[in-house]
Amino acid sequence: MALSQIRSNRVQPDRSAGSTIAVLGLLSAGVFIYQALEAMLLPALPLVRTSLHASTQDIAWAITSVLLAGAVATPVVGRLADIRDKRRILLAALAITALGTLLSALAPSLAVLIIGQALQGVGLGVVPLSIGIIRDTQTPEWSRIGNGLIIGVAGAGFVAGTLLAGPIAQHLSFKWLFWIPLLALLLTLIGVWLFMPACPPMSERVNGDRVGFGLLDAGLLGGGLALLLSAFTIAPDDGWTSNRFLAFLAAALVLLAAFVAVELRTAAPLIDLRRLASRPVMLACVMSFVIGFASFAVLLALPMIVELPPATGYGLGKTVTEAGVLLVPLGVAAAIAGPLTGKLERLLGQRGVMALTMIVLSASSLVMFAGRGIWALALASLLTGIGQGLGLTAVMNMLVKTVPSEHTGAVSGLAFVLKAVGSVLGAQIAASVLAAHLDPGTQAPTWSGFEAVYWISASLGFAGLVLSFLFYRPADRH
Repeated sequence: MALSQIRSNRVQPDRSAGSTIAVLGLLSAGVFIYQALEAMLLPALPLVRTSLHASTQDIAWAITSVLLAGAVATPVVGRLADIRDKRRILLAALAITALGTLLSALAPSLAVLIIGQALQGVGLGVVPLSIGIIRDTQTPEWSRIGNGLIIGVAGAGFVAGTLLAGPIAQHLSFKWLFWIPLLALLLTLIGVWLFMPACPPMSERVNGDRVGFGLLDAGLLGGGLALLLSAFTIAPDDGWTSNRFLAFLAAALVLLAAFVAVELRTAAPLIDLRRLASRPVMLACVMSFVIGFASFAVLLALPMIVELPPATGYGLGKTVTEAGVLLVPLGVAAAIAGPLTGKLERLLGQRGVMALTMIVLSASSLVMFAGRGIWALALASLLTGIGQGLGLTAVMNMLVKTVPSEHTGAVSGLAFVLKAVGSVLGAQIAASVLAAHLDPGTQAPTWSGFEAVYWISASLGFAGLVLSFLFYRPADRH
């Protein structure tokens, strides 16, 4: 009997107004704090590198380790959430993230910081885990609102972290970038322990056997994603045709192919890849990748333009803090657009919302291409936030609607892994393009390099627009 065929007599959760506020409030707090925590380190990397006496290439692993660990941990957290009490999994994920934050705060060396960052990467699984908890504890209407709230809060947390990083790092030690979020994480952990209701799975057994996941599954997936993201990370320095890049890429493809083969033969896989045969699920995952790629290419370029000197011909010569201010529209727009997605879906259908998402993301790149001033950058930030809020919420809503409850966590986790892969690929391709267009005098990227990045990002957005028309037939509109 397939896991999707299981039915159980699980006790219905408390769906009172008080319970709804407690659940959504705690989940929003966890997502906001994690996103702010990870965003804080980005603008402070030069200071961290100097303080820990690390090279520019080595310090990049402080960010890469989070993405690598998150890409591996997210589907594992999602799978555990499908077969165990989601409240306990949330407590465990927050506790591991807090431990990683503590290690980062105490780090005497880059190696310890990288370990701490890797443990923090487990927190990436909190977003899809929150989607699963909302599905299990809320009514369908509140689920759509809650999904949008989580996506919006994630965007707001990213911007808050970027905005606060400058003042904290300039007036305090960079280690306070970890101490402050650690305190907030511990308070959230206590709140989840006291007020979050139990959220048991549909079932923990198939044909009487307890369901789990094999270490082989996790190992193949983890190794494949680690090599894949590592290949993208070293590509700008080594070159996209270098032997090391090609070796990493080939090894990653071999491990991921082996993972697919194992999953298709397993009765209770870590990620039920058979679900990808469903057109809505497959396209939702593809759209997650496109959203990650198109958004991150803009996010990489915007701070550089703000902080580069006017001598480049386009740089604004502003500070890290001022660059963070220009990202505020992104967070505000994502926070507003996410909860409104459900209403837009009733007006436009899911296909219409996804088409609108791709149009907005493409427009954000074209706006930066057309204008070099501060208002063009602010508008691009606003459009990126709208695209992220609408698109990711629509993806989660569709997966919740399409995928059985016992698979929601794992499939949602896969979508977020693909978004992370898209983000890394978008950032590394953008970095590689900019590195190939350096001005010999200033050693800064030329404007033609930024134009190439914008065209790549916009083109992928238009490709997503075409794919969005494959989402649902007109009869599926709701």
